[in-house]
Amino acid sequence: MRLLLSLALLTAVGCPISTTIDPSETVPLVLPGEVGQAVIGPEGGSIGVGSLTIQVPTGALATPTDIRMVVTDATVPAGFTGFSPIIRLEPEGLRFERPIQIEVPFRGDGEVATVFWTREGGSEFVARPTTTEGGLAFASNTHFSQVFVGTACEGGDCCRRATGELDVLLMVDNSNSMSQEQSSLVAQIPRLVEALATGDVNGDGIQEFPAVESLRIGTVSSDMGVGGFSVFTCNEPNFGDDGLLRTRGNTMIAGCAAIYPSYLSFSAATDTMPAAFAQDVTCVAALGSNGCGFEQQLDAMLKAVTPSTAIGADGSPVTFANGTTGHADGANAGFLRSDAVLALINLTDEDDCSAIDPDVFNEGSARYPGSDLNLRCFQYPEAVQPVSRYVHGFASLKADPSAVVYATISGIPTDLEGESYDTILADPRMIERPDPEARSQLTPSCDVEGRGLAFPPRRLIETARGLEEEGVLTVATSICQENLTVAVSAILARVADSVSGACR
Repeated sequence: MRLLLSLALLTAVGCPISTTIDPSETVPLVLPGEVGQAVIGPEGGSIGVGSLTIQVPTGALATPTDIRMVVTDATVPAGFTGFSPIIRLEPEGLRFERPIQIEVPFRGDGEVATVFWTREGGSEFVARPTTTEGGLAFASNTHFSQVFVGTACEGGDCCRRATGELDVLLMVDNSNSMSQEQSSLVAQIPRLVEALATGDVNGDGIQEFPAVESLRIGTVSSDMGVGGFSVFTCNEPNFGDDGLLRTRGNTMIAGCAAIYPSYLSFSAATDTMPAAFAQDVTCVAALGSNGCGFEQQLDAMLKAVTPSTAIGADGSPVTFANGTTGHADGANAGFLRSDAVLALINLTDEDDCSAIDPDVFNEGSARYPGSDLNLRCFQYPEAVQPVSRYVHGFASLKADPSAVVYATISGIPTDLEGESYDTILADPRMIERPDPEARSQLTPSCDVEGRGLAFPPRRLIETARGLEEEGVLTVATSICQENLTVAVSAILARVADSVSGACR
């Protein structure tokens, strides 16, 4: 997509031009070839070309410095639509002790117009926090590189401004059948981190979406205990890992520490080694397979990101086992940011068994008699939480639901990837039924030789369907493949949509 230099061209391609900007309030665009230049010292000052202005505060520079703004005819990246020319700020790489502010005239939709600024030491454009007024876009930063105003939407609807912040919650099933699947996930983490840090999904050197300037990743397990009952494999029967962000590193992996922060952070402004960050994420996400065999994936995610004051769709407080509340403003405080996109990613080979009545885990239960303990959640659906709990809980985490991404890597057959959720749920392989060849389990939905079985993730898919209806960006991929390259690519595409501000 070529740089748009006139209003006529701007209205011809990309996202539609907003009619909410009063033409009398717009200001002239700067044109390629225009240059602004000034010497600015410790006292601060400004430099301008028409309405294009940079304000340098007192104390931002230690010595007098010759600075320039050059309006270029360069091409915006293919995944973006330009509302202004690209402006080169010189000397490139100049750092400021205090943030400078830029004011850029633009033509485009003021509701989604975003200032994109190449990250320090790199060529990738990152979305900066942006405000607009009367045809001007305002943003700040602490270094010189390249800047333009535009949007990352191509074609479709643009829901909101792009954001450079992303919070990722990984829910990793740590039951005893998950060792190979966990290995497949951690093998993809370096690629996932590199793509997010550069905006390059497929590694071809071309930026497809705004690079994430600030990334946080936290991990929880599927182990939420079993209501205090004595159950084989459930070593902490009351609360399990309780939706708490993991701090324990897998010291069986070379280079891993024993303890990490509750969430890991990467900043493009200060961190130059995404590979080192990816290694730390791997150390935490490789949980091992000693967790409880009764997976409560949805409750684990919900408790991790729900504040203690949360109210459910029915108007009552959101509570968990023994009346406890969410950890978002308690033990997990600081992980979630109000302006960040939130990606919820779960990896599991079984369906969710988040219990509303923990007696379902009681082998001697009089309320749920006559069934194999492994089949209880299937045979007594009234004992598990309604899917609506998670649809409301996840969708309500952001004022704009498209700032939430829900992704499941679970037991759907591979040929159903990309199909509608109704189609997936209607497929005979996704119907839960006891396995006639193994009486203590359900019939597998898919099986990969050497990788083990996976079972129909109906509740996880029903949650995705409900969230999609609420405007959350969702994707369902299959764990039943030799590696998770395809799954991670699909998740990256959805995350790219969300950080770009697009809704689908």
